[in-house]
Amino acid sequence: MDVSFRIGVAVPSDIDAFQEIEKQVFSNPWPREAFSGMFFSWAFTLLKEEEVIGYIIYSGGADEMVILNFAVRPDFQGKGLGEYLLTETMRMLYDRGIRNFYLDVRMSNFKAQSLYKKVGFEEIGIRKNYYSKPEEDAIVMGMIMK
Repeated sequence: MDVSFRIGVAVPSDIDAFQEIEKQVFSNPWPREAFSGMFFSWAFTLLKEEEVIGYIIYSGGADEMVILNFAVRPDFQGKGLGEYLLTETMRMLYDRGIRNFYLDVRMSNFKAQSLYKKVGFEEIGIRKNYYSKPEEDAIVMGMIMK
C-alpha cells in the first residue's frame, strides 16, 4: 500500500468530508445530523496525506460490530483502498476482542458484495425493502473471525 495512505480515528471535524463523500457515492446519502451523533471511537477515516478520502463507521460492543456506513471517494475507488480500509479496521477491532462482523448491502450493489465476499463475509439473510431511493432489499452479511 502506498505510504501516503493511512487510517485514522474519525473526529467530529471529519463530518464535512463524510457528507461530501456520501453525496458522491450514495443515491440516498445520510444527512449531516446522522453523522453528528456518531460515537467516533468506532469510526475510522482513510486519509491520503491529511485529506479524508474514505470512512467506515461501526456500531456494537462485546465481541461484535455492525458496519453502519462505508465509502471511498469515487476518484479513489478501484485501487484496493476500500479493501485496505475494511480489513485494517477489522484487524484493529479484532485486536480489541471483536470476533463477529455484520453489515447490510443493497441487493444491486454487486461491487460491494464482491469486496465483502472476498474478505470472508457470507450472506446470512435478506431485509425486505430496507433501502429507499430506490426502494430495495438488503442482503445481510456476516463474518466470524476465529
